[in-house]
Amino acid sequence: MKIPFSLALGHSLFGSVMRMIKCTLPFCAALFVNLIAAQIAVAAQTDAGEFVKSLGNHAIRVLTVKDISEAEREDRFRALLRQGFDVKRIGRFVLGRYARGVNKDAIDEYHGLFEDLIVATYAARFAEYTGQEFVIKRVARPKKKGDSIVMSEIRPSDGGPSIRIDWQVRGDSDPFKIVDVRVEGVSMSVTQREEFTAVIRQNGGKVDALIAILRKKTETLKSKQSSN
Repeated sequence: MKIPFSLALGHSLFGSVMRMIKCTLPFCAALFVNLIAAQIAVAAQTDAGEFVKSLGNHAIRVLTVKDISEAEREDRFRALLRQGFDVKRIGRFVLGRYARGVNKDAIDEYHGLFEDLIVATYAARFAEYTGQEFVIKRVARPKKKGDSIVMSEIRPSDGGPSIRIDWQVRGDSDPFKIVDVRVEGVSMSVTQREEFTAVIRQNGGKVDALIAILRKKTETLKSKQSSN
């Protein structure tokens, strides 16, 4: 079974785009802090832009503190991910047409591994956050029922070029959910879908092959972290 290069390196939903913009480790951490920041359900929020702005401040407070264990950081990370991202919707989109006909047990394992890979890859990096600024630019609101697009920038603390991040927010009142994130115009969900479906095609259209790769990679990441 051939393991794609990016999966072998342990990249999750956001990995391909992060490679493209050549993030350093501290900047990757700062970027992902703000990804998670846009995903925490906050009561009484009725505007997608205010939702994202409020969430950013809250996530930085709870995820970047230095005096917590890595296990605690992972638990907080996972809780925020579940609260704000529609992880199952994204995971199913990433499978594309191959999601049809997969039995419930396999789908359940896939969703669990998909989430585990994100947590195992990125949770520890929150400790590297170094104060990059997160700025909401504007919100494109649909005229009819549909998703809002919250346009933002991350401004590095060293004065380097800003990174544009657009958040696709589903819902018109609390609770909001993030269903996609675009970095410099590139959809992370679409990028990961292209990669995962390529793996499935290379293995005769079998979703089980992708699940086996995700299982192995997640176990490897967890093993490395427990030995540190």
